[in-house]
Parts: sequence; structure tokens; C-alpha cells
Amino acid sequence: MMRRRVVEIMKSDQHQFGVIGAGAWGTAIARHLSIKGFPVRIWCRDTETADSIIKDHVNSVFLPDIVLPESLEATTNLLDIIRNASILLATTPSHFTREIARIINPEITSEHILVILTKGIEQKSLALMSEIYQQELGNIPKIAVLSGPTFAREVAQDLPSAAVLACNDRQTGNLLQEYFHSERFRLYKSNDLIGVQLGGTVKNVIAISSGIADGMGLGLNARAALICRGVAEMTRLGTAIGGLRETFVGMSGIGDLILTATGDLSRNYTLGQKLGRGLLLEECIPTDGAVVEGVLNAVSINDLAKRHQVEMPLCRAVYEIIYEGVSCVRALKNILERKSP
Repeated sequence: MMRRRVVEIMKSDQHQFGVIGAGAWGTAIARHLSIKGFPVRIWCRDTETADSIIKDHVNSVFLPDIVLPESLEATTNLLDIIRNASILLATTPSHFTREIARIINPEITSEHILVILTKGIEQKSLALMSEIYQQELGNIPKIAVLSGPTFAREVAQDLPSAAVLACNDRQTGNLLQEYFHSERFRLYKSNDLIGVQLGGTVKNVIAISSGIADGMGLGLNARAALICRGVAEMTRLGTAIGGLRETFVGMSGIGDLILTATGDLSRNYTLGQKLGRGLLLEECIPTDGAVVEGVLNAVSINDLAKRHQVEMPLCRAVYEIIYEGVSCVRALKNILERKSP
């Protein structure tokens, strides 16, 4: 019955979207698709957020000043989202991904399309987000990954943005590109799921290092150097695990890194700035419940680099500062004293 319903939805003109996660990014992309005229329902963890979206047409926690379309629906019933949408957008923080996959497993089918917007690598298993869904779901949907230099707030404000959509199925990729594309939101296609996901993860850790440098007052030269070396680290690790080199010099690699490592809207860069000014980690964590993915993924990247024997001094320095109590000054000195580049 479920499979027949999803097939009917896919063949109809009313392609329905289900957004899993009502953070800033989930809300922004749900708004974007709603404005384009698609039926969209967003899953919220708490009733307060769902009520705010339904009654007041705002996400009172993450985007309180952005008016949402009245057509945008919200619910706290995750399985209801899966049953009534053919295209699913996963936007929850990376450390919730396996939990989400296990919850939706009974209802998802191979007829669904799953677009992963979450950026991260799972700790311990070191699995990419796409790999977690492939491991946990009995029926594997068509999987795509959307990543790139996109601050949620600017997408929600309809400011010009671009991103990369990675998908191994050409027909699905073309379909999604058509649905997401607008005059203010441009999508470039790729078939490199590994590279696009890896770039979106490493850039958060490098962005913390960039923020640390700015917090220490090291200047624009130092920040530019960090970004360049960050691309090198990202490329070394990415190609070691099967990503394509050209991905890391594109929109989802260096493009996403430049935005995240320089913009004040970046939670990772902002946290790094505070660390660089001498604040303790607990004083740098956002108080609104937003997740700073680079803090969690500093562990995953450090472990993944060890597994593949890849030198990543910047990412290692961020790990040491956050988890080993090394001072920013000491970490910087360690990098400068390195004999190899």
C-alpha cells in the first residue's frame, strides 16, 4: 500500500516534499520550495516550533524575522512526513542522522528520493551521511546530496545563491535540479557524492581555524593562507577516500569554504573567533540550540585522517584546541614550526 501511494505521488503533477528538520536550513529550503508552489511539510522535533510555523508563519527559534508561506505545513509526526511525500530532504544535525534513519526505515521505499542536506561524518564509524542511510534503510531510496556556499538566512531572504547537487542517477538529478532551481537559487550538478559530502564537512573545521586566526588578530594574509591550505587538506583527504579532485576546487569545495571561513553568519567561524579571543569552549557554543558541526566533526576528521594517513595540520590544530586543551598560541606555533608544508 505504501509503495503504491508513493508511486502515485511520483507520477502525479503534485510532487510533495517532506523536510526532515526545522532548523534554519530546513526552514529556508522548505520556504524556497513552498514559494515555488510545491506542497511542502516540515517535521519539527517540538510542538512549539510546529505551532509557530502553522499559526504565526515563522520559525520563532531559528528564523524569527522571516515570514513563511501560509501553504507551508508543519508536524511533529515524522512517519507522517514519509508516508505523504515522495521527495524527502534530510537537514537534521549529523549526529542525529542514524537515529532518523532508523525511525523512518519502516515507511521509506525505493520509490522515494532522499536529498541529504546535512553536512558531517559520523564519529566512531566515520561514515558519510549517505552511507548511514544506505546502512540503516531496508529499502534504499534514490539518494542525492545538496551542498555548497549557502547561508540559510540569505536563502530565506531570496538573496542570490548557488549550490551543488550530487546524484548518481541522471534522471533524478535532472528532476531535482528543475525543482530547486529559481532565479535566485542556482544548482550545479555533480555525480561525486563522496567529494561533495567530504568538502561540506572539512570546511567547517577549517572555518573554525580561520575564526581563531581572526580572533587572535593575525590579519587578512594569515586568513587567506589558512583558506588555501584548508583546500589542500580537504583535497588530500577527499581524494584518499574516493572523491574527485575537481570537486574540491568547485562550488562545494573551495566555494563553501570561502563562505564559511569568512562570513559572520557562520557558526563555525564565529565560534573560532571567540576561541581566538581566549574564551572557553563552553562560552563559545550558541545559546539558541544551533549546532556547530565543526566542533563535532573535528573528531571525525582527525580520526579519518589517521585512518588514511593523511597530513591535516590545520584540522589537527582545531582538534587539539577543542579536545586536548592546547592553547591557540601553542597550536599556531606548532603549525609554524612544521618542516613539511
